[in-house]
Amino acid sequence: MIATILQAALAAFLVFVFPLWDRRETRRLKADPSPRARIRAYLITIAWQIVATALLLAVLPARLLFAPPAEVAGLGIRPSLATGAPILAGLLVGAAIPLLMARGNAKVREQTRKQLRAMAFFLPQTPPERRWFAALSVVVGVCEEIIFRGWLIRWLAGPPLGMGIIAAVIVAAAVFGIDHGYQGIAGVLATGFMALVLTALFFATGTLWVPVAVHALIDLRVLLLLRAAGPLGDGSAGPSLPHSST
Repeated sequence: MIATILQAALAAFLVFVFPLWDRRETRRLKADPSPRARIRAYLITIAWQIVATALLLAVLPARLLFAPPAEVAGLGIRPSLATGAPILAGLLVGAAIPLLMARGNAKVREQTRKQLRAMAFFLPQTPPERRWFAALSVVVGVCEEIIFRGWLIRWLAGPPLGMGIIAAVIVAAAVFGIDHGYQGIAGVLATGFMALVLTALFFATGTLWVPVAVHALIDLRVLLLLRAAGPLGDGSAGPSLPHSST
């Protein structure tokens, strides 16, 4: 009974409460994009994700959260690292190419700087911020995968909702995108698509640990992109992810 109530409450939080909270926090951070405010935003995200993950692990067996739902068998997928290798390779190459191009091409570097500047209110600028952003990236990589891929898809697909695995994957990806509203419309669409790719990697490999590692690496890559792009210019440092993947 407790597990049922807790899971319903978490789903309601992700769908209804968090987007509104995120919108308020984004406005606050844009009004005060100081190092102290950014670190506060990182700590809040780290805290709620650890608490939510800990509650899920307290009421559900970890083996359920780290393995694809049983309904995946009906899709004809035979999970293995070999099956997931093409998706993994595509993700890693796709993540590396923009970084390498930004390092070696001045025009790409300027375009990257322009893209990052739109998120400057959240991105780390000082050494303490970068350390907390690295911690945030690792926590988000673990917790968001457990919450959105390991749990939410299973909860949506099974009783009491029973919407089926395909619909559950799509709805979970939509919620993941909406919960990254601080990145703007383009960011919501991009993170929603990334949720589908990470889900495919989860189902193909048969283990959540692979998308966990990929998610964390993608978020940590932001630190390398910031270094490759150079100073972001006005508005980047004074008078944040995920959540990621952050």
